[in-house]
Amino acid sequence: MASIERTAYPRLKRSYTEKELERVYTPSGEEIRFVYELTRGPKSLLSAMILLKTSQRLGYFPKLEEVPAPIVDHIRVRMNLPPETVPGYDKPRTRYEHQTAIRKFRGIKALWE
Repeated sequence: MASIERTAYPRLKRSYTEKELERVYTPSGEEIRFVYELTRGPKSLLSAMILLKTSQRLGYFPKLEEVPAPIVDHIRVRMNLPPETVPGYDKPRTRYEHQTAIRKFRGIKALWE
């Protein structure tokens, strides 16, 4: 039987090896530049990068509160953000705008487009 993260509806695992985090969730220079051009402030930077990296793996945008701490911590460290920076959006519209920009960056069209 396939593990849950390898099914048609992939999900995030709760624990990761450092090798997995490095291989899958480390932002590239191009991704970091994109997120810095898209956002302002550490909270938005972290949130947008989490959406970008997790959507690459899952094929959809997860709720930020459902992203396991090891992924959040790994991305926070790789982006040199303060340890107290937590992901989240104060306005739902901002999340929507980030998702739209991420789709464009990755060359993905939404079903309704």
